[in-house]
Amino acid sequence: MSSDELLETFDLKGNFLGLRKRSECHRNPNIAHKAVHILVFKNEDEIFLQKRSHRKDLYPLCWDTSVGGHLSIGEDYISAGIRECKEELGFEPAEIKFLYRYTALLPSEVEFVETYSTFYDGIFNPDIGEVIEIKAFRKDFLFNLKANEDFSPFFLLELQHLKNFLEKGGSLR
Repeated sequence: MSSDELLETFDLKGNFLGLRKRSECHRNPNIAHKAVHILVFKNEDEIFLQKRSHRKDLYPLCWDTSVGGHLSIGEDYISAGIRECKEELGFEPAEIKFLYRYTALLPSEVEFVETYSTFYDGIFNPDIGEVIEIKAFRKDFLFNLKANEDFSPFFLLELQHLKNFLEKGGSLR
Protein backbone atom coordinates (compact mmCIF):
# COMPACT_ATOMS: atom_id res chain seq x y z
CA MET A 1 0.00 0.00 0.00
CA SER A 2 1.25 3.40 -0.94
CA SER A 3 0.37 6.89 0.24
CA ASP A 4 -0.07 7.57 -3.50
CA GLU A 5 -2.80 4.90 -3.80
CA LEU A 6 -5.89 6.52 -5.31
CA LEU A 7 -9.18 6.23 -3.45
CA GLU A 8 -12.72 7.12 -4.41
CA THR A 9 -13.79 10.04 -2.22
CA PHE A 10 -17.18 11.29 -1.11
CA ASP A 11 -18.66 14.23 0.74
CA LEU A 12 -20.10 13.45 4.17
CA LYS A 13 -23.53 12.82 2.60
CA GLY A 14 -22.10 10.13 0.31
CA ASN A 15 -21.92 12.09 -2.94
CA PHE A 16 -18.97 11.06 -5.13
CA LEU A 17 -16.24 13.73 -5.31
CA GLY A 18 -13.57 12.02 -7.39
CA LEU A 19 -10.26 10.28 -6.84
CA ARG A 20 -7.69 11.47 -4.31
CA LYS A 21 -4.43 10.13 -2.92
CA ARG A 22 -4.63 8.01 0.22
CA SER A 23 -2.29 10.41 2.01
CA GLU A 24 -4.69 13.29 1.32
CA CYS A 25 -7.70 11.27 2.52
CA HIS A 26 -5.95 10.52 5.82
CA ARG A 27 -5.43 14.24 6.49
CA ASN A 28 -8.83 15.65 5.56
CA PRO A 29 -11.89 15.09 7.78
CA ASN A 30 -14.11 16.85 5.21
CA ILE A 31 -13.92 14.02 2.68
CA ALA A 32 -14.74 10.36 3.17
CA HIS A 33 -13.47 7.15 1.61
CA LYS A 34 -14.64 3.54 1.83
CA ALA A 35 -13.12 0.83 4.03
CA VAL A 36 -14.01 -2.75 4.84
CA HIS A 37 -13.40 -4.64 8.08
CA ILE A 38 -13.53 -8.41 8.45
CA LEU A 39 -13.76 -9.68 12.02
CA VAL A 40 -12.17 -13.13 12.01
CA PHE A 41 -13.49 -15.29 14.82
CA LYS A 42 -11.83 -18.44 16.11
CA ASN A 43 -15.13 -19.36 17.79
CA GLU A 44 -18.11 -17.51 19.28
CA ASP A 45 -15.98 -16.21 22.18
CA GLU A 46 -12.63 -15.39 20.54
CA ILE A 47 -11.68 -12.94 17.84
CA PHE A 48 -8.34 -12.77 16.07
CA LEU A 49 -6.62 -9.38 16.05
CA GLN A 50 -3.57 -8.34 14.08
CA LYS A 51 -0.64 -6.40 15.47
CA ARG A 52 0.33 -3.81 12.90
CA SER A 53 3.88 -3.69 11.57
CA HIS A 54 6.28 -0.96 12.68
CA ARG A 55 6.34 0.05 9.00
CA LYS A 56 2.69 1.18 9.03
CA ASP A 57 2.20 4.94 8.80
CA LEU A 58 -0.85 4.86 11.07
CA TYR A 59 -0.84 3.18 14.50
CA PRO A 60 2.31 1.06 14.12
CA LEU A 61 2.67 -1.78 16.64
CA CYS A 62 -0.96 -1.46 17.76
CA TRP A 63 -3.48 -4.28 17.91
CA ASP A 64 -6.12 -3.73 15.27
CA THR A 65 -9.20 -5.22 13.62
CA SER A 66 -8.61 -8.71 12.23
CA VAL A 67 -8.59 -7.41 8.66
CA GLY A 68 -9.19 -3.95 7.30
CA GLY A 69 -8.51 -2.02 4.18
CA HIS A 70 -9.62 0.50 1.61
CA LEU A 71 -11.69 -0.36 -1.40
CA SER A 72 -9.86 -0.14 -4.72
CA ILE A 73 -11.41 1.96 -7.47
CA GLY A 74 -14.67 0.31 -8.60
CA GLU A 75 -14.39 -2.50 -6.03
CA ASP A 76 -17.31 -3.62 -3.85
CA TYR A 77 -17.02 -4.22 -0.10
CA ILE A 78 -17.17 -8.03 -0.24
CA SER A 79 -14.48 -8.31 -2.93
CA ALA A 80 -12.29 -5.88 -0.98
CA GLY A 81 -12.77 -7.88 2.22
CA ILE A 82 -11.78 -11.16 0.60
CA ARG A 83 -8.78 -9.49 -1.08
CA GLU A 84 -7.67 -7.97 2.24
CA CYS A 85 -7.96 -11.34 4.03
CA LYS A 86 -5.61 -12.83 1.45
CA GLU A 87 -3.21 -9.86 1.48
CA GLU A 88 -3.00 -9.28 5.23
CA LEU A 89 -3.48 -12.69 6.85
CA GLY A 90 -2.85 -15.05 3.93
CA PHE A 91 -6.14 -16.94 3.92
CA GLU A 92 -9.34 -16.91 1.89
CA PRO A 93 -12.51 -16.98 3.96
CA ALA A 94 -14.96 -19.75 3.08
CA GLU A 95 -17.81 -17.31 3.67
CA ILE A 96 -18.33 -13.88 5.14
CA LYS A 97 -21.44 -12.41 6.69
CA PHE A 98 -22.45 -8.75 6.64
CA LEU A 99 -22.83 -7.38 10.17
CA TYR A 100 -23.28 -3.60 9.98
CA ARG A 101 -22.12 -0.33 8.45
CA TYR A 102 -21.13 2.94 10.05
CA THR A 103 -19.33 6.19 9.41
CA ALA A 104 -16.02 6.39 11.27
CA LEU A 105 -15.54 10.03 12.19
CA LEU A 106 -11.99 10.50 13.39
CA PRO A 107 -10.11 13.80 13.80
CA SER A 108 -7.94 13.27 10.72
CA GLU A 109 -10.27 11.31 8.42
CA VAL A 110 -13.70 9.88 7.70
CA GLU A 111 -14.40 6.37 6.48
CA PHE A 112 -17.61 4.72 5.30
CA VAL A 113 -17.11 1.28 6.85
CA GLU A 114 -18.88 -2.01 6.24
CA THR A 115 -18.06 -4.79 8.70
CA TYR A 116 -18.32 -8.52 8.05
CA SER A 117 -17.57 -11.64 10.08
CA THR A 118 -16.00 -14.95 9.24
CA PHE A 119 -14.90 -17.96 11.27
CA TYR A 120 -11.47 -19.50 10.77
CA ASP A 121 -9.20 -21.70 12.85
CA GLY A 122 -6.52 -22.60 10.35
CA ILE A 123 -3.00 -21.44 9.63
CA PHE A 124 -2.37 -17.77 8.89
CA ASN A 125 0.37 -16.64 6.55
CA PRO A 126 0.51 -12.90 7.27
CA ASP A 127 2.23 -10.26 5.17
CA ILE A 128 5.01 -9.26 7.60
CA GLY A 129 5.15 -5.83 6.02
CA GLU A 130 1.65 -5.25 7.37
CA VAL A 131 1.16 -7.68 10.27
CA ILE A 132 3.73 -8.85 12.81
CA GLU A 133 1.49 -10.98 15.02
CA ILE A 134 -1.97 -12.55 15.07
CA LYS A 135 -3.56 -13.42 18.38
CA ALA A 136 -7.00 -14.57 19.55
CA PHE A 137 -8.56 -12.36 22.23
CA ARG A 138 -11.64 -13.17 24.27
CA LYS A 139 -14.58 -10.92 23.40
CA ASP A 140 -15.39 -10.34 27.09
CA PHE A 141 -11.83 -9.06 27.68
CA LEU A 142 -12.07 -6.71 24.69
CA PHE A 143 -15.52 -5.44 25.64
CA ASN A 144 -14.12 -4.37 29.02
CA LEU A 145 -11.16 -2.46 27.55
CA LYS A 146 -10.78 1.19 28.42
CA ALA A 147 -8.91 3.62 26.18
CA ASN A 148 -5.64 1.84 25.60
CA GLU A 149 -2.66 2.87 23.48
CA ASP A 150 -1.92 -0.80 22.68
CA PHE A 151 -5.06 -0.85 20.49
CA SER A 152 -5.67 1.38 17.48
CA PRO A 153 -8.42 4.01 17.82
CA PHE A 154 -10.05 2.45 14.73
CA PHE A 155 -10.31 -0.90 16.48
CA LEU A 156 -11.71 0.66 19.66
CA LEU A 157 -14.40 2.32 17.53
CA GLU A 158 -15.08 -0.98 15.73
CA LEU A 159 -15.35 -2.71 19.10
CA GLN A 160 -18.09 -0.28 20.21
CA HIS A 161 -20.08 -1.06 17.06
CA LEU A 162 -19.62 -4.82 17.51
CA LYS A 163 -20.73 -4.67 21.15
CA ASN A 164 -23.83 -2.62 20.23
CA PHE A 165 -24.64 -5.01 17.38
CA LEU A 166 -24.46 -8.06 19.66
CA GLU A 167 -26.40 -6.35 22.48
CA LYS A 168 -29.23 -5.71 20.01
CA GLY A 169 -29.38 -9.43 19.20
CA GLY A 170 -27.14 -9.47 16.14
CA SER A 171 -25.61 -12.78 15.10
CA LEU A 172 -22.01 -13.45 13.99
CA ARG A 173 -23.00 -16.41 11.82
